[in-house]
Amino acid sequence: MTDSHREPAAQQPPQKLKRVLNMWDAAALIVGIIIGSGIFAVPPSIARDLDSFLPLIGVWVAGGVLALAGALTYAELSTMFPRTGGPYVFLHETYGPFPAFAYGWSAILITYPASMAAVAVFFAITLSHWVPMSSAGQSAVASGLCIVVALLNTLGVKLGARVQRALTAAKVLAISAIPIFGFLLMKGDVANFTPVAAAPSGGWSLTAMALAMAAVMWTFEGWADAPTLAGEVTDLKRDIPRALILGTVGVMVIYVAVNAAYVYLLGIEGIAASEGVAPDAAAAVFGPAGAIGVTALILVSTASSLNAMTISGSRVVFAMSQDGLFLKSAGSVHRRFETPAVALIVLGVIGAIYAALGTFEQIIRYFVFVAMIWFSLNILAVFILRRKRPNADRPFRVPLYPVTPAIFLGSALGLMIQLYRDNTRDAIVGLILIALSIPIYLIWKRFSRSR
Repeated sequence: MTDSHREPAAQQPPQKLKRVLNMWDAAALIVGIIIGSGIFAVPPSIARDLDSFLPLIGVWVAGGVLALAGALTYAELSTMFPRTGGPYVFLHETYGPFPAFAYGWSAILITYPASMAAVAVFFAITLSHWVPMSSAGQSAVASGLCIVVALLNTLGVKLGARVQRALTAAKVLAISAIPIFGFLLMKGDVANFTPVAAAPSGGWSLTAMALAMAAVMWTFEGWADAPTLAGEVTDLKRDIPRALILGTVGVMVIYVAVNAAYVYLLGIEGIAASEGVAPDAAAAVFGPAGAIGVTALILVSTASSLNAMTISGSRVVFAMSQDGLFLKSAGSVHRRFETPAVALIVLGVIGAIYAALGTFEQIIRYFVFVAMIWFSLNILAVFILRRKRPNADRPFRVPLYPVTPAIFLGSALGLMIQLYRDNTRDAIVGLILIALSIPIYLIWKRFSRSR
């Protein structure tokens, strides 16, 4: 056959990431994201709003229960759709390409980079206790950290997973030392727990509860990220559900124990007044050396969390690109390192921009409300798919359906309504950013067709 009569080359199939990760890698990702800066940053604000023991501990228990309900629901979806991308894939399969694009748009521009930046900013603030630096210097360190972590993960999936497992193990052991030794050595005062069931001094305010719950849900947010690795886990049917349950329950136990230890060691007033609650608690148990050690722990913890967010967020970018809804190059796999290198760098750069422009509190305000919208739509997807695809293969079914997903969905919707009432401006900004995805999607589809 002559050249002029050759048939056109077959279209290249989308590149895939290799299945090289196991349950412990996925669990380490979950724990690594969840235990980040949150357990060190938000307890003082919660103690100021809920200044008695039962409400303070209760909001952490409630957050853990809701996170577990969400994780169990995501486990069913991830075994139904074993593709890299997690929530993006769930939305695409349930609602179609535009809602998935809108999620990916907000994930790339808001939820992942904002959360990454918040953790990087907190890292820089903590580092400044050892290395004095200006606010500009802190912004530079935070931005640089986002880039460095992204570049590190381009060097290999297994390398990034090993780093994640090592960092996660180190911080779990270190943070667990505060409640274990605090109670064993009896360094606190049991009187700090009384009166156990008293109402907060401001009364049972919905605003105070919603703000505290929003902060707690942010600290638990990493449970939603294990399914983003569904295309890279060796035994999907077993590993993802187990990792979701193990990671979420483990973190809930740690969070409740650590906050109980904070109360025992410092008292609720001490927590509320603290500028560094974990170092203060460690100093009460181990002396000044303990405060130094916990400060180092915070640096390790935040670096671990940032690393895990970068891994999971890049998979959303990768999945969007493979569906033709983002830059084609971001859906490619690096020939040598077999990683979604371009997707990693895109996410790292956007995270660095957030870190350079915003403070910890500003960044989080934009994150929580938008994240809850997508959590709710993904949980709702289980109800829709049970009706639309009743005979679909479901290697894992959410226990106690429909109660389990309904608990999360009802709580999330209530929290969103209260957050909108209490912080309307930031909620509207988040909604506007999502709404911008409509013209972007139409332009992108028109461009793709013409190309």
